[in-house]
Amino acid sequence: MATVQADVDKKKVGMLGERDAGGFVYTAIGAIHMYSGTGVPSHAARKSSLYVNRATGKLHVCVTADTAATGSWEIVTSS
Repeated sequence: MATVQADVDKKKVGMLGERDAGGFVYTAIGAIHMYSGTGVPSHAARKSSLYVNRATGKLHVCVTADTAATGSWEIVTSS
């Protein structure tokens, strides 16, 4: 399943929300990009970015470099 972001995932406060090259909205905390959505992430993102799957509550971390065409994500939590 591809990553899907709903309007709730695109909310931002001030200038915290940005869009990456793939159009996904994230909030940057230092060099870490924080994403949320539903589905398993597969989009390209900065290495060490975090993604919360709101459907399952699982946390994923991107383990590929920002230059990769698609991201490789690993599950951090299993709940």
